[in-house]
Amino acid sequence: MTRRRRLREEAPYLALLALILAVGLYLRINNNDYGLPFVYYADEGSHFTNRAVAMFGGDPNPGYFQNPSAFTYLVHLALRLYFGHGIPFGSFDHVVELYGDNPTRIYQIGRVMAALLCAAGVVGVYAAAARLWDRRTGLVAAAILCFSFLAVAYSRIAVTDTGTLLPVALALLCAIRLQERRTWRWAAGAGAAAGLAIGFKYTAGLVLLAPLVAIAWPLLERRDAATLKRAAAHLGALVGTTVVAFAITTPYFFLDFSTAERQLRAQADMAGGLSKYGQEHENGFLYYGDSLTWGLGWLALIAALAGLVLLWRRHRARAVLLAVFPLALFVYLALQQRYFGRWLLPAYPALALLGGYAVVRAVAAIPRLPRRLAPAALAVATIAVVWQGLAADTRSMAVLGHSDTREAARDWLVRNEKPSLRIMIEPAVPNRWFWRYAEDGRPLARTRQFVRALMRDIKVTRIEYGRTLRPEVIDTYREHGFCLVMTMSLIRGRTVNARNPDALAYYDRLEREADRVFHVSPFRADAGPQDFSFDLSYNYYSPAYERPGPEIDIYRLRDCAQQYGTLEVGAGSSLAGAALQ
Repeated sequence: MTRRRRLREEAPYLALLALILAVGLYLRINNNDYGLPFVYYADEGSHFTNRAVAMFGGDPNPGYFQNPSAFTYLVHLALRLYFGHGIPFGSFDHVVELYGDNPTRIYQIGRVMAALLCAAGVVGVYAAAARLWDRRTGLVAAAILCFSFLAVAYSRIAVTDTGTLLPVALALLCAIRLQERRTWRWAAGAGAAAGLAIGFKYTAGLVLLAPLVAIAWPLLERRDAATLKRAAAHLGALVGTTVVAFAITTPYFFLDFSTAERQLRAQADMAGGLSKYGQEHENGFLYYGDSLTWGLGWLALIAALAGLVLLWRRHRARAVLLAVFPLALFVYLALQQRYFGRWLLPAYPALALLGGYAVVRAVAAIPRLPRRLAPAALAVATIAVVWQGLAADTRSMAVLGHSDTREAARDWLVRNEKPSLRIMIEPAVPNRWFWRYAEDGRPLARTRQFVRALMRDIKVTRIEYGRTLRPEVIDTYREHGFCLVMTMSLIRGRTVNARNPDALAYYDRLEREADRVFHVSPFRADAGPQDFSFDLSYNYYSPAYERPGPEIDIYRLRDCAQQYGTLEVGAGSSLAGAALQ
């Protein structure tokens, strides 16, 4: 078949793929300035974009290895191209200044990069399915991945996870080709793809199980010298290209290995040994199993499982190679002590491939279906499978078009309270939120709209904050003139889930001894509050949401003299040794 004829036959499929991508990008990029210039998602604010900006200082070492560097470098390159008007060289001091004044555009660029990486993953899934089966399967698999809610939700945040989708899809394709054709080129391709996936997310390295199984497969049939020699060559190609590809994406992992090793050890100890406050009563297997029902969707999940069964009956090797990575990643994550739905995202290309295979085979099995109606039947089946995710994508996109509840609370405080207000604000807002701003929106140097004081006994991260709350700290608030207390469901909900008696008693006393002077809810009036979730409270999947953000209450303590200005800490004070602003 000539190239021209091949392109002519594939043109309708490519047009449909382009339509899928266009809709998917619109769902991701529309309203992607939500929350800015305040970055409320902690990982987005502290792990990637800020380090990409810091590189303009001249040091290409991000100094951060809890996540690999591929996404950070891509954002840095995108910033160079955008602010350099297509020329990535020269001085970019103005970008650093802009980040300090108003980083909205900078974070939007990072979010667009996450969306484009996801789109590349969709193309990769289409290409893999089309080559393994046919173009129809490619389109269905692409639609499943494109509109899965988890993939959309984390294409709207400048974090690294969507970068794994394309290389995982390519690694799976190469692994299957390696098993079927047994040439070193496919082993090298699988290694290069796996190394790139690891460059975005360390746990994506489990995708190496697929080519390793492919290399070992012939040894199940024979173990003569030629087979062993070929397996060794394939293994060498796989390992070598994996290391090279990873080194290209994260070079300072090797150049600054002591720092990388120390950070990774601390990260592993935290994820594997310390439960997250509010997650102590969760089960990892149930948590990730439930995440698939909304992150991928019920019908898409059923289709993926059905596809595995069908493929097992017809092509056992392909079934094993597509299943080994998502199963291993699922088990590994479930055995940790803290859980996030997005950590399972690298498995979604395999699930999309299996789901696409099942949908196409199911439509083909419809008895006496006229051939001219087959495309329409396949379209209807695909829409049915992706509808749950598509509906949630559309709802959440609309939610992000409204102002965040934390912005509403801040506006109320600015209107009703003097600057340098002493107020206890639960740690669900970034440091920039406390700054004072001029009328043109620029932050005023060395000035604060609110005095932020996290006492020594509660100076911990937002995740662990509730562990140390107890009723007695309210006396400390009164003693130092912190008469306003702002609570948020993102923090209080952790306490409810943790069933912490001291923290629950703290909230009970606060409600008894204070008047609620402000309240804002992200939920529709007819929906009511939602239970706290480490995933669903941040990605706005529920139809109950009307605007982004947590439910917020501001209380004014009775019998308390409100004070303003920086807090001076004296010897023997209950705040001694604290970091105060």
